[in-house]
Amino acid sequence: MNFERSIDREPSRDFRSSTKLNSDFKWRADRTVVGALEVQTDPSLDLRAEMVLHDVTGREDELFAFLNIWKDLKLRNKFIKAYESLPPVTSCCGLLTVQDATIRSNAFLLNEGWVKHMNKSLLKKGFQISIFVWCWNNIAGKAETVIPMIRFHTLPIEKEKRYNLTKIDLSDD
Repeated sequence: MNFERSIDREPSRDFRSSTKLNSDFKWRADRTVVGALEVQTDPSLDLRAEMVLHDVTGREDELFAFLNIWKDLKLRNKFIKAYESLPPVTSCCGLLTVQDATIRSNAFLLNEGWVKHMNKSLLKKGFQISIFVWCWNNIAGKAETVIPMIRFHTLPIEKEKRYNLTKIDLSDD
C-alpha cells in the first residue's frame, strides 16, 4: 500500500484582509511603547470625544503614571488645538475633506512640530509621545480604516542617563 502524505500548508496570505484585531500589533511594534490613546474616527474624526485607552500587558503602571502627567499638563487640549490648527487635505477644488489623507498628513506634521516641542518637557518627566497612524483593510464597507493614536514611550536607557532619571527603590531593605 502506498499512502500519499498530505502536507498541510497555511493558506496564502495574499487574499486575507486585515482587521482591527489582527493588526493590533502594529502600534505596539516599538518596544518602548507602554500604551496609547485612540482618537475616535467612526463615523468621522472627533477629537473631543472620549479617547480609547490601549495598554501593553505588564506595563500598566508606567502607562497610568504617564497618563497622570498627560492630564496634569493638560496635553489633550494642547493636542486638539495643534491638530485643529493644521489644514485638512481636500479634493474637488477644496470642497471635500479627505479624512484618511488628513489624518496621515497631520500625523506627520504633528510629529515634526508639536510632538518634538512637547517631548522637550516630557523627557524630564521620564517619557515621550508620538502620533501613530493605525490602519487596516476592511472586509466590507469602507476599504480602509485609518485611526490616529497618541503613543506613550518610556525612555531608552541612554536618554534616562542623560536626563539623570533614576528609578526610585521603594522596597524595605
